[in-house]
Amino acid sequence: MAYQPKRYRRKKRRTAVPRLPGAVLLLVLLLAGSWSVLSAHVSARHDTDDLPRQKAERQETAVPAETADVTVTPPPEETVTVPEETEAVQGYDYTAPVPQGERVENDWFEDAAFLGDSLTDGLLLYSDIRGAANLSYKGLTVQSVRTDQVIRVDGGKYTPLEALGQKTYGKVYILLGINELGWYNDQRFYDCYAQLIDLVREAQPNAQIYLQTLLPVTAEKSESHEWLKNEKIAVYNDLIAQLAEEKEVYLVDAHAALADENGVLPADESTDGVHLTKSGYQCWADYLRTHTVAPEEP
Repeated sequence: MAYQPKRYRRKKRRTAVPRLPGAVLLLVLLLAGSWSVLSAHVSARHDTDDLPRQKAERQETAVPAETADVTVTPPPEETVTVPEETEAVQGYDYTAPVPQGERVENDWFEDAAFLGDSLTDGLLLYSDIRGAANLSYKGLTVQSVRTDQVIRVDGGKYTPLEALGQKTYGKVYILLGINELGWYNDQRFYDCYAQLIDLVREAQPNAQIYLQTLLPVTAEKSESHEWLKNEKIAVYNDLIAQLAEEKEVYLVDAHAALADENGVLPADESTDGVHLTKSGYQCWADYLRTHTVAPEEP
């Protein structure tokens, strides 16, 4: 726009008004007026064409919002209230065994099922645990518990896993692994046990699942037997702890209930170096009663 006034003045300097007759002078004035109108129109059109560019320039030179000296109050954050029972479940530490708590009453085991071998069978026969489903049998492993039809239900014979699915339980206790110590394949044990946990959860989706660590054997048995070694039991118990963490099920350190200061089963608590006396089974049951997790509220 700066050029227009300059050009207009330059035109005035070049155009001197001569002494002309009136008619000619009138014609010159009329032409000059027409030129002013035309120039104004051209100037207005240039101004309009420049509007987008001028607007962009103003936007580029504007102070960014974050550097402007203006206090902006953000909207209040939405507060989400998490139910207490959800927080408890999310916050449970599956890497650690169930801590000691108050002793539960006798009715705790009334909706429980026990999967295991002859050790679990002895627990339910010789301790004061009553009302629990006994789905155990001698010699069972994490593999054969789903293949051997050794559980009688209503005149029929089923695998322990099949029998587990015929009723709804609130808790499932598992103790398997002593018979697998002779496999000499730790990964196979881990994989089979992991698959079993998935199958148990499928059969009882709403039940608490408790994995129990393997019980120790006596020092004499560990020293004399080919594969029943307390050192190997410790390896398997580490694997069971890893499974509890991976599958997010409860770990009960039954080994701690019976191991002495040397990590072995006291000789006076065993009948053969592996299986327990009645007092040994009761000691195990007492440990289970004081290491439980309160069920979630419905």
